[in-house]
Amino acid sequence: MDSARAISLQSAHHAQVRGEDGDNMANTARTVALAVALVSLAGPHVSAHAQEIRPTLAPPSHVRSRSPSITSVIQQAGERSATFRRLIETINASTSYVYVDEGECRDSDERGCLVNVTVAGPYRFVFVHVATGKADWDLMGSIGHELRHSVEVIDNPSVTSLRTMRSLYEWIGKQNFRNPNAYETDAAIADGDAVRNEVRAFIRRGKP
Repeated sequence: MDSARAISLQSAHHAQVRGEDGDNMANTARTVALAVALVSLAGPHVSAHAQEIRPTLAPPSHVRSRSPSITSVIQQAGERSATFRRLIETINASTSYVYVDEGECRDSDERGCLVNVTVAGPYRFVFVHVATGKADWDLMGSIGHELRHSVEVIDNPSVTSLRTMRSLYEWIGKQNFRNPNAYETDAAIADGDAVRNEVRAFIRRGKP
C-alpha cells in the first residue's frame, strides 16, 4: 500500500537536503546549472532546428532522471499506465521540472520522498528520491506517487524552497504518526495505487 510512502520533509541541517553548506551547496549549484542548461536546450531555437531534421521528434519531458535505469522505468510506466501519463502531461504543461533519482529519505523508512525545491529564473525544480530495490511495477507506483506530490507543489507557486514546501504539507497533508517530518495526501496514495494496478493489468494482458 502506498500509505507507507509519505512525503518526507527533512530539516535544513540534514545532508540529504540540497542547498546546504559545503559540498551540498556545490551539488545544488551543479544540479541547477544542469537543469537550466537542459531547459535552454529545449528552447525554441533548438526545437525548431530539431524539427527540421526530425519533424516527429517529441519535446523533452519535464520529468527526468540522471539514472538510465530510472529513465527507462519512467518511459515504460508512461506506456503502461494512463494515470502515470496524465501526471507526466500535467508536469510537462508547467514551467517546472522534476528530477527523479535513487536516494535515501533521511530519518525515514519511506521508499520515496520529495527532498527539495529550487528556483532558477521562471523555472522551478523539484527533486525526488526513490528506493529502487523493488519490482519495476512497484517502483513505477512509487514514482507515480511522488509525481502526484510534485504536482501538488507545482500547483502552488508560492512553494520555492524546502521551508515553503514544508508549510504546504502542514496545510494540505496528513502527518505520519511515526515520523513528524513525513506528510501524506490521499491524492498521492490514490495515484500510486492506480499506477501499480494499471501496470500489473498491462503485464497480465501481455502474458500468453
